[in-house]
Amino acid sequence: MKSFLMIFREHYQNIYMINRLSLYELKNTYSGTFLGLIWVILNPMIQILVYWVVFGLGIRGGAPVDGVPYFVWLISGVVPWFFISSSITQGSNAIHARLGTISKMNFPLSIVPTFVVHAQLYHHVIILAVISLIFSLYIGFQTIDFPELLYFILAATCFLVALSFVTSTLSTLLRDIHLLIQSIVRMLFYLTPILWTPSEHLPMFFKVVFHLNPFYYVVEGYRAALLKTNAEAFFSFQTLYFWNFTIVLMLIGAAFHIKFRKQFVDHL
Repeated sequence: MKSFLMIFREHYQNIYMINRLSLYELKNTYSGTFLGLIWVILNPMIQILVYWVVFGLGIRGGAPVDGVPYFVWLISGVVPWFFISSSITQGSNAIHARLGTISKMNFPLSIVPTFVVHAQLYHHVIILAVISLIFSLYIGFQTIDFPELLYFILAATCFLVALSFVTSTLSTLLRDIHLLIQSIVRMLFYLTPILWTPSEHLPMFFKVVFHLNPFYYVVEGYRAALLKTNAEAFFSFQTLYFWNFTIVLMLIGAAFHIKFRKQFVDHL
């Protein structure tokens, strides 16, 4: 708890810096490209079209999911996953990739994972704005539960910041961790029901595993918000589990970060 309070204080004192650095991170990603920030939209849309052709038209033959066009159903799950996967991979490398720069600057290391995830959040919000327009053409704005959507954006961001404190510390101390995380993220994309729906006939063990997966909670939450489906029974247990998991992860990440950050410069 002491480590968490220390990090909280550092964030409070540098909240303006976090916002500035996250905006710089966003702009710097596409600096030097001809299309610039258009790639924020173009890159995920290309991936979505590929998934739709392969899984929607190729495997499913264009069949809808619970009465929802597969293209719309696909977007509602893939878009939060883009935010999750990019935040995990970028967050795990946040400190190590910037050690040479931040060692010469006057701000606490603890804000680095946060502004990296925050930069991915800006990407995410831009994509969500475009997706909302697409949904309005398919099923109308009235199907989107905006308060619920804002809640899941907040939930995903809190979890990803907490996770980044753990992974950025471990991958700075041991570079193999970052490579392992990249492999795990690719694996989770297919193990989390994003492109497919879990069958009612799945063994109970797999159903339990799904419900223990915090990314499942976030993805299904986005779907419930974007498609305005009734998922109250699902979220009653999952919400309690998710936030307890996030709090514990944040406390562990804060403790790791404070304990090892003096050793980070040794890994330049």
